[in-house]
Amino acid sequence: MSGVIPSPKQQSTIVNQSLKDPKNAQAISTFRALVQSCYGPTGRLKMIHNASGGHVTTTSISQTLFRSMSVSNPVVKLIVSAVQSHTNQFSDGGLFAALLCSRLIESCLALPVPQQSVAKINEEMLHVCLGYLQGENCLCKASLNVGDATMMLALVRSVLGSKSALMVNSVDLNILSRLVLQGFLRSIPDTTLGTLNLTDIEYVCVEGCSIKDSSLVDGVLFETPKITKQYLAKVTPRKVHLQGGTETIKVALFNTSLSGDSEEFVDSAYEADVGVSGDASVFRHLMQVAAHLVQLQVGVLACQKVVHPGVQKYLAENGVLTVDRLGSLHVVAVQRLTGATAIGTLHAAIKEDCIGHLQSVSTVLMQHKNYLHLQSSTSPVTTLVLGNRNEAALLEMKDVCCTAHHVLCQALRTPHVLCGGGCTETHLAAHLTAQVRMQEEALLAKLRCSKAQLHTTANNFARCLEQVAMALEHDGGCHGSDPVNHHHWLLPPWASTMDPAEAGVETCACGVVKTDKIELASCSPIGHLSNQSQPSSSSEGHGKHNDDKSNCSVSLTDYMDQATRKGVESSFSNVVLDSFPVKLNAFVVAVETANMILTVNRTIFDKN
Repeated sequence: MSGVIPSPKQQSTIVNQSLKDPKNAQAISTFRALVQSCYGPTGRLKMIHNASGGHVTTTSISQTLFRSMSVSNPVVKLIVSAVQSHTNQFSDGGLFAALLCSRLIESCLALPVPQQSVAKINEEMLHVCLGYLQGENCLCKASLNVGDATMMLALVRSVLGSKSALMVNSVDLNILSRLVLQGFLRSIPDTTLGTLNLTDIEYVCVEGCSIKDSSLVDGVLFETPKITKQYLAKVTPRKVHLQGGTETIKVALFNTSLSGDSEEFVDSAYEADVGVSGDASVFRHLMQVAAHLVQLQVGVLACQKVVHPGVQKYLAENGVLTVDRLGSLHVVAVQRLTGATAIGTLHAAIKEDCIGHLQSVSTVLMQHKNYLHLQSSTSPVTTLVLGNRNEAALLEMKDVCCTAHHVLCQALRTPHVLCGGGCTETHLAAHLTAQVRMQEEALLAKLRCSKAQLHTTANNFARCLEQVAMALEHDGGCHGSDPVNHHHWLLPPWASTMDPAEAGVETCACGVVKTDKIELASCSPIGHLSNQSQPSSSSEGHGKHNDDKSNCSVSLTDYMDQATRKGVESSFSNVVLDSFPVKLNAFVVAVETANMILTVNRTIFDKN
């Protein structure tokens, strides 16, 4: 007898590594550079390939990026875990959280301030920022009218437009945004008793066509190579008449195997008389189940797993269409569409209450592939058919559309938006530095630190926010902040001046502030610590606008109100919006994770 002899356990080696160890610093820096290069609408794509070969993943979104790559450094692992926890709940904002977190850790480790003090001051800076963002006088926040399609469309367009892997032009972006919004609106229940479910939107990816061929279809649509138009003409699902004269197709839904290999048929050794077959006994039981379905006048048998060919033949002869190998995702969609109860046992009587209903069953041919289309009279499920030229772009498009749909669901619960394009970050940085100067005495008494430690750490926090805004641009452009509104201005690389008008820039990065609204001609460069260290009259005035909005000429709320009154869709076509709940949670996760890591003295792990 031959076998593999396990190697003896090696002696453990305990590695005691400081947080400031060059290996940790290099890992954090590399991770930050990786995330930063993916960030924003012009972010660079990443190709992830296993060293042993296999599938190549091309992406720029955090969910796919972190799911596909392997991380070994414990500090980076902690960041990735925190970000994934955020994206599992909100779907979007992962790159922002990862970038801000790694920026804070990397910069705070270089400060001449004890790490415990840095973490304590960072926590207080977070509270100052949250107090402003959640307050009624926040100038970079506005209420979102979920009944205004143009506002909702602007939010969807901002989410889709920030994902560089889509590689879509403005026309395709508008088409895709409209489809996502229409799908979301169809998924909203008609009554207050209904619930909004993310599974109400199904996605079908069709490779080889253009984005213009994408469409929205009522009901469930999934690929079925065996069920062609000709086959459906031979095996037409029977219809039954209900009270009132309406017709329906009864549906039985199984989430267990109907091929005889179900776990209910125990796989064990047994004794049987000569001439008695165990397989035949199992098949007879399956045929009894099929006969009962025919007796119940079922027209469609849908099964998550495999249905025995003999059972399929018997059902087809009796006007029952068999649809097997649905998979777990399609089973949920069919269950919600038909109202059927998924049957998980073959040894219990199938009751009429478990049966669902369909209005029609048809086939659709797309790119030489057969798809089965199931519809009900009141369809709670909608299928978004996505078209693109290659598989990688299709998979990325599906993930991004799911993200946009999730962001819209969040908007129903928290109908607020923030300025996008990095304007919230630069605006928040200016507000923070002004508040620190105004509340200096109170903060020093509360934090029990020196004045130098407070301002050094607060300035670093503000600079990290500005650097996150700067990370949105990857082509060597200049970055500025106007002295009145403190919004983010992107100037071309060839600009010889910080004056947006002279550089040919009409609006700030979010599209809310126009060039003619800037009181002073030139913007101030951002992203440098020295810019925040010296007080200025404009910054001090900015700190007062909690009580007086006259110090800031433009607010997001005013802009949204004016655009709504105009009633023109083009008013929202260039505005970039961020989801308030998504951005707020990502901000909190980034700062709290950075603070937790900064309080770590050493990482100890067993190398065996």
